Amino acid sequence: MERRSANLLLVLATMAALALVPDWPHRNLTDPNYWAVVGFLVLVFLVLARGGGSWNPGSANRRTILAFLVLVPVVYVADWVRFGGSHLELGIQIGGLGFWVFLAVTARRSDIALWLGCVLHALWDATHFGRVSFVPEWYAAACLAADVGLGAFVLIHLREIPRPGAV
Repeated sequence: MERRSANLLLVLATMAALALVPDWPHRNLTDPNYWAVVGFLVLVFLVLARGGGSWNPGSANRRTILAFLVLVPVVYVADWVRFGGSHLELGIQIGGLGFWVFLAVTARRSDIALWLGCVLHALWDATHFGRVSFVPEWYAAACLAADVGLGAFVLIHLREIPRPGAV
């Protein structure tokens, strides 16, 4: 039952995020923000198509979320390259990318780092909302919805992993 609830939650969060996207991604594939929309839809399709599957270290589900943790911050760097910004902002984005790579490496084996990474990414998105000119407000808001939903989805699935010694 929890698995179905998690799946529904992820679908609803994805629908909420998509409602904030102002145009269809295929019309804007030169815009890094739309790359992320397409990428998130692929992520959702992959984890839902696996019907739950394993979330243990090395599993396809975990590797998918790890890729998400590393690739999504790349969008902000690509936004800076495409739309411009201050050198300080570029430094912040590269520092953020370094943090997410570190978190992804940690999350390879840590359940807490895996789901927390998704939720912390929502906070990272929130810091961009209305603050930087090179990230559209719709993107930060859509990511916030998507990341919180994904974090909850991952947490529910991780709670289902059998623990050694558990009866």
